[in-house]
Amino acid sequence: MPGRTKRIGKAAKDFLTEVDLASESAMQRSLADSTPKIGFYGEEGGGAALESGRVWVADPLDGTINYATGSPLCGVMLGLLEDGVPTLGVIDLPFLGVRVDSGAVADVDALEEGIIGMGDAFHRGGARMDAYLELTVTVHRRALRFRCVGAASVLWAWLVNGQIQGMLLAHNNPYDVVAGHAIARAAGAICTDYAGAPLTLESNGAMAAVPGIQPELVSLAADLAAAARDS
Repeated sequence: MPGRTKRIGKAAKDFLTEVDLASESAMQRSLADSTPKIGFYGEEGGGAALESGRVWVADPLDGTINYATGSPLCGVMLGLLEDGVPTLGVIDLPFLGVRVDSGAVADVDALEEGIIGMGDAFHRGGARMDAYLELTVTVHRRALRFRCVGAASVLWAWLVNGQIQGMLLAHNNPYDVVAGHAIARAAGAICTDYAGAPLTLESNGAMAAVPGIQPELVSLAADLAAAARDS
């Protein structure tokens, strides 16, 4: 199990630990040895351009605050982009004993039958933050259950494994999205922006859901989609 870990940087409500840096460095070295012709982009150090060619996109420690405070709800994500399109992904949740690179979503017919996960939005503000919080309340009231765990890797894994039926993130950071997008799409989920357009690197936010509730979730996110366009 993770234990409390020393924080070494990032913003007031975000953590960076030695584990983030060590994990990214180890991933980059290993991939450089095994796939030297594929570029690398990591959350902490950046790297290759994402829009063209083949690029590994890594989140070396997703849910850092969870990890640093002793929670097992954290993971590692690695995805492959080919000309900007996610084509391959793997998510490892080491303290839960879960590794996901494929799966099958569990479809339902209505939002009231589905469990929906949402990422936290500590780094947002203004109208977009307000719209996101309002949507959180709406989803909490309408869905069978609501989940917020502080780790995109956990939400993607749960979606792919049929443990939730939809998820929304407050952002579209490639290291939080690429691996999950590739796996979830192959597992039968519909991955879009808040307005229901296909999810791309340029999208203002990310969401994914099973086919049976995706249109309803997009409809509920209309105000968030408008706020995201204006932000």
